[in-house]
Amino acid sequence: MENMVTDDRGELSPQIYAEFERMRERTERRAYSMALQLTRNASDAQDLLQETYVKAWKGFNSYMPGRPFLNWLLRIMQRAYLDDRRRDNPIRKADSLNSMVSPSDGEVQEIPIPDDALQADEELMMEEFSAELKSALSELPTVYREAIYYCDIKEMSYQDIADLQGTTVGTVRSRIHRGRKLLRDVVIRKGIVRPSIRRVG
Repeated sequence: MENMVTDDRGELSPQIYAEFERMRERTERRAYSMALQLTRNASDAQDLLQETYVKAWKGFNSYMPGRPFLNWLLRIMQRAYLDDRRRDNPIRKADSLNSMVSPSDGEVQEIPIPDDALQADEELMMEEFSAELKSALSELPTVYREAIYYCDIKEMSYQDIADLQGTTVGTVRSRIHRGRKLLRDVVIRKGIVRPSIRRVG
């Protein structure tokens, strides 16, 4: 498929649709696996997969023949997933940010996930803290922000992140390492501190 064939109206021809279907069949299993990694839910994964292929078909005239179709498809899936997440409430997802720095010593440390049985005032403080973390994360360049998000919040493997970002595992490792350092700087600059939560018993 050296060139996209269109009709007089500029629409993709039946031959191109048949080629797209062949590509869809070859990549569907891998694409579903990635959708499941992102959503952690079979039903949501199917919805994301469907949305991805619809968007891919609508934008198929921008696909460059000879390039890996799966990589192109996964980038569409990534954008679709992130768009969906932005429409949701992002605060609770911030609670799963496992890799962050402590302003007190500047070392990368884990932040425990909040106890489900928090008091009302404690829950409010944790929500504010989570929002501050999300705000700090949003200041990072996109490639670092997404690498940290997929690694520390979605707990995806380096290989899966590399597939999504269209790069190598080594580059993903580098982005996560560099991104955490940048995040540390933002946390320190903003004076973000995890609230002290009372423990009973």
